[in-house]
Amino acid sequence: MDIGKRVLIDLGHLSLGGFKIHLVITEVVVTTWVAMLIVALISLFLTRRLKLKNPSYPQLLAETLIVAMARQIHGFVGTPVKPFFSLIATMWIFVGVSNLIGMVPPFSTPTGDISAVAGLSTVTLMSIFYYGVRFQGFSYFRRYFEPFILLFPLNVIGEIGRILSLTFRLFGNMLGWDLIIGILVLLTGFLVPVPMMLFNVLGDVIQAYLFGILTLAYIVAGLEVEKISLKLSDVKENWYDL
Repeated sequence: MDIGKRVLIDLGHLSLGGFKIHLVITEVVVTTWVAMLIVALISLFLTRRLKLKNPSYPQLLAETLIVAMARQIHGFVGTPVKPFFSLIATMWIFVGVSNLIGMVPPFSTPTGDISAVAGLSTVTLMSIFYYGVRFQGFSYFRRYFEPFILLFPLNVIGEIGRILSLTFRLFGNMLGWDLIIGILVLLTGFLVPVPMMLFNVLGDVIQAYLFGILTLAYIVAGLEVEKISLKLSDVKENWYDL
């Protein structure tokens, strides 16, 4: 059995009408909880005792990371980043930690499991609808009937296809990346562990960045930037220009 799907606790079955749901806690679930705990603890450590004067090194690190992420988002959408920052920054940090945690025994990589990645992609899908309604109202859904109503099924299939591609992109990349690293370790042995680890860290960070930026791309793809800028005209931001 795949270690990422190994059942740790079997809670039995839950009957809902004519459906039966098998409730289990797998290794990937536990590893995901650990990743969330790590993100929470790091956030608490970096943001405690915030000061305007003589900030601590952890505070400077947190501010540098936040400004870097804000610049990336602003450069992509060209509007104030406030509406998108919390979602995209969380995606980057959580997916990054989830990718990297697999380097620490005995944990497996949550994003190497299709169910975990499907959950993240579902968040992306719901976010597309949320931002569409937020900036364009329910008229946002008219795009699925354009250029004429008969194309509605194809437009829906296209939307689902984008989410599926996002799911299999991260899942496949992480699965393939782990395989490549394993092959390189077998070929080189453990004489060069540090370069291999750095290579692995770089790949994991890149995959996290791509997942977040693709989520942002899918969100703004169906929106009109002019309308976003108009709705956010009263938002004044310059902190990402530091």
